[in-house]
Amino acid sequence: GYQILGHERLAGRQTKFLPIPPRLHESVRNLIAQSYPAGLYGHQAEAIDAGLKGDDICLATSTASGKSLVYMVLAADMILRDNHSKVIAFYPARALIQDQLGKWEAILNPLNLDFGFIDGSLPMQKRLPVLETSRVVLMTPDVAHAWLMSNLNVREISSFLGNIKLLILDEAHIYEGVFGTNMAYFLRRLQAVSKPQR
Repeated sequence: GYQILGHERLAGRQTKFLPIPPRLHESVRNLIAQSYPAGLYGHQAEAIDAGLKGDDICLATSTASGKSLVYMVLAADMILRDNHSKVIAFYPARALIQDQLGKWEAILNPLNLDFGFIDGSLPMQKRLPVLETSRVVLMTPDVAHAWLMSNLNVREISSFLGNIKLLILDEAHIYEGVFGTNMAYFLRRLQAVSKPQR
């Protein structure tokens, strides 16, 4: 029922590919090259390069633009270089974890790297083994807040937290308003209790 007064068509931009960053661990670089022989999108290659330098990264690109690949590649690189390092990835909903499992598997399984997830569906008695055996753990913030942070004196939890080298926040735009404020306080607490372990 709206009257259209005018329209404008925005021309598409030429896809910009860049080479896979050469500083990536050789095993990761070879794996990525098999799937992306033409290279990576420009924002992917630049973000990976920044991550390898130790910079914090925030990717704000459109859906299906390859944001997940960036942090998965960086996670694989990091844990291959350091036998003790752990990665934690926060997803704001259980459904998002389930949606991402296949992608993590495609990156980590060929490299013989273990990963797991902990959300509200996982029974309590199965949670500590996930922390002990997984190099990458996918988790919802509510479980991290209610369970992980409430059991800091448990050896497996303190060891896991002390070895976190990469923290991933998927769907960061969700963390706004009161939820965002709570998440900001939670992340400060998490940083305070994550002390290096060896």
